[in-house]
Amino acid sequence: MVSLSRRQVLIGGAVSMIAPSIGFASGRAEKLILSGRLVVAGRPAAGASFAIGGVPVITDADGRFMLVTDTRAYPVSDARRDADGIWRATVGLTL
Repeated sequence: MVSLSRRQVLIGGAVSMIAPSIGFASGRAEKLILSGRLVVAGRPAAGASFAIGGVPVITDADGRFMLVTDTRAYPVSDARRDADGIWRATVGLTL
């Protein structure tokens, strides 16, 4: 079992490597909702806290998290626009 503090360091490192891999054609900032789920040893990591680009994030009871930011802060390659024109990207983290 990985301790909670060590788990937070691992999660932060994993997210830091994934989040910057996004790229948008437009140079202007647009709203981006980055969401995902954190699973550790096959189970959702409820209440895990970590930071994405210095912004603190906490998972819910099912290991899910959401960060509202902009496209310049996190240029994501697999983002897509929803019906309201908001960019969305989903990240799955398994440790």
